[in-house]
Amino acid sequence: METNVELLARLDAAFKGIVEVGTLADSILQPLKFDKFIRQVEASTVIVPEARFIKMMSNKVDIDRTGFVSRILKSGKTAAQGTVNRALTAAEFSNPSFNTNELSTEELQAIASLRDDALRRNIEKGNFEDTLVSLFGEAAGRDLEEFFILADHTGLTFADDDVLSQTDGWCRKSANKIYGQNVTGYAARDFNPADDEYPENMFNAMLQALPKQYLGNVGDWRFWVNWAVFDGYRDILRARGTALGDSAQASNIPLYFKGIPVKYVPILERARTVAATDEAKTADIIEGQIGILGNPDNMVWGMFHEVAIEKEREAKLRRTDFVLTLESDSHFEDENACVVALIDKCNPTESS
Repeated sequence: METNVELLARLDAAFKGIVEVGTLADSILQPLKFDKFIRQVEASTVIVPEARFIKMMSNKVDIDRTGFVSRILKSGKTAAQGTVNRALTAAEFSNPSFNTNELSTEELQAIASLRDDALRRNIEKGNFEDTLVSLFGEAAGRDLEEFFILADHTGLTFADDDVLSQTDGWCRKSANKIYGQNVTGYAARDFNPADDEYPENMFNAMLQALPKQYLGNVGDWRFWVNWAVFDGYRDILRARGTALGDSAQASNIPLYFKGIPVKYVPILERARTVAATDEAKTADIIEGQIGILGNPDNMVWGMFHEVAIEKEREAKLRRTDFVLTLESDSHFEDENACVVALIDKCNPTESS
């Protein structure tokens, strides 16, 4: 068996295969390893692989959108004589709308510790580089999906959650929200989770809340839900006694509602629970059971290309720590093209 000195020499050699070895960037993932890291991030998630990824060359990147929001066609003929051509006046010109959202990264860190015997086994197999990148990528992917979806700088403090309080995620940034609870003195709920038709009534309420100019091809959209909603919808289909219901119960067929795929997102199980008080239900915080109606192409996430993995030796413990540092953020191209259902929350707007 090789000595620890030999082990560390081999570790240094393997580590140089992961990171840049220049004097100014000796811990930055090489481009190929960065791409592998991103693939591993996507492999362990549901929404992130379908969403639009931007490799950020700086800490801030603009997401620009432009388009026409009203009719642009005008008659090319005069009203009195339908065969006479006319010139459009300046007042009839169509002007596109311009809007910009911004990805502005937040720094996040993780530490993985490997003892010498574990390092020795991995290095001897000859794939230590891939093992370390995969280890970080898969674990970071799950946490990043939580960060992109549930981050709530508006409603949470650092003491509440040091990660989710750093920025606002897709749920908070969505322009359209519907609610499943009633509290006296506040706006009425949009659907009732206690009804027999739940969660179909929630899906219908989400579709109703979505501005229809965004809907387009329904197959491009997704209902992303937690297990309770996903399983509840499957049970509704089963109860109808149709071939579809039998298949939904006995096999893992994809589920649809009005042509839109319904997908289970395990990370939604991480959402904070809501206390059974009126104050908690009306507090403007992204928490409780959540459903999302969105188009993946409209949902954008980015990562600064300088992802770092640094090595730190704990000799007395016969251990080497690897410190991952990354900078990432999420946003929409158009925040109006998304609906979030807060099942356990009441509309925070007071009733008139």
